[in-house]
Amino acid sequence: MRYFPVRLLTEAKTGEDILGNPVTELQETAQSYRGRFSEWTADEIALLGRDGTQSQRKLLTDAPLSVCKAASGLRADADYTIKAVKDLHGRWRLLYVERWRA
Repeated sequence: MRYFPVRLLTEAKTGEDILGNPVTELQETAQSYRGRFSEWTADEIALLGRDGTQSQRKLLTDAPLSVCKAASGLRADADYTIKAVKDLHGRWRLLYVERWRA
């Protein structure tokens, strides 16, 4: 299996605007983790539908669960939004991610 470096993105408050609303910016975590994309199974495609599986991907990573839950996105080959985090009760986490469209 081929793994690649994954950096998780967290929202950090960088200031306030004129109205007092917080201004946030995405920042990479200091540590890089290993990850790889996983394929959708036929059962998952039948359950989620083709619309969900076309816009989302599954990423397997060794990042700690607490870091995954605190992150709002990740940077691998592109930037992705984290939709859901699933703990596989071992050293791996499964992240359901959606690619940011430019």
